[in-house]
Amino acid sequence: MTDLSRRKLIKTGLAATAGVAGLGVAAGIADKYGLIPPDHGGIWGIGETLNYASQRLLNRHSMAREFARSEISERPLPNEMAPPSEAFKKLQAGGFTDWRLTVDGMVARPGTFSLAQLKSYPSRSQITQLACEEGWSYVAEWIGVPLSMYSKP
Repeated sequence: MTDLSRRKLIKTGLAATAGVAGLGVAAGIADKYGLIPPDHGGIWGIGETLNYASQRLLNRHSMAREFARSEISERPLPNEMAPPSEAFKKLQAGGFTDWRLTVDGMVARPGTFSLAQLKSYPSRSQITQLACEEGWSYVAEWIGVPLSMYSKP
């Protein structure tokens, strides 16, 4: 072995050691600040972690993870539902024309929306996971209007 190849071997070894140490420090920081998703294992783990961490850092909060259409779960068993109330039956009989969605409380822009207004806004679709504290979960498609765009100041 010549001096040049030893030097190259030492430099490569030092670079690899620094890289591994850097990954260890980065993993510790990511764990400390909640930047590692719950499903970070597996073949896609690194990509999932980078995507999740980027969303959390750029948006200052985590966004709901989205899934592929092929990952939508079978329809879950329904829980017992109470019979419709008289108020619901009255709204239903009137085609829900008197129904209003009120957004208030700890929000920047409170607002009230009729069903006609909501139907006139562009909706968006999102395939996300619903996880219950009782231990069950499933992936479903949710369709609705992002109201943050339409709330009045």
